[in-house]
Amino acid sequence: MNTRFRNTFLAVGLLFGAIVSPVFAQMALAAAEDHTDHVLSHPDLEIYEFEAADICDPEVNQVRMTVTGLTAEGILTVELYNDPEHFLSKKGRVRRVRVPAGDGEQTICMTTDALGRYAAAGYHDKDGNRKLKKNMIKVPREPFALSNNPKIKALKFPKFSDSAFDLVLGGTNITLELVDLKKQKKAEKAARKLERAANKE
Repeated sequence: MNTRFRNTFLAVGLLFGAIVSPVFAQMALAAAEDHTDHVLSHPDLEIYEFEAADICDPEVNQVRMTVTGLTAEGILTVELYNDPEHFLSKKGRVRRVRVPAGDGEQTICMTTDALGRYAAAGYHDKDGNRKLKKNMIKVPREPFALSNNPKIKALKFPKFSDSAFDLVLGGTNITLELVDLKKQKKAEKAARKLERAANKE
């Protein structure tokens, strides 16, 4: 390698390093800053501080959701939506709360000054993997519920309008009744079988 080529090569390398290094440094700093918000709030479950529910207060504007049908395992996830066109998708979600699941029922509160029409969804993430198990056609395979507790069918999932409620001054209380759709389907099948047997008698 001749002297002129070597000097040119070194100059380009130094210039590239001067430009790129600050960029990577800024990216690393941003990543570190973002990571400061992701502080675990539970010793055994992957639940972060920013996912915590608000303190329930009957005098403030908040959605107070009582979730029934729980067992003390895994994570209870509750989500709030305000966009009919993007119901049950990230784009339409206002907020998501995750807490350790208790036994029986739990009340989760979300405070907001934006009054209006909302819908809520909740599911019991029994294995605590932060995901809702679904089958091939996207039907939940873990206990699931929507506000107003509409009937959930595999081929006709409820719309925003089926689950919508109004958040009013002083807040709104709703109930989410978790349903294990897999068990429900088996129970319905068994009931139909009994009905057919009874009709043959």
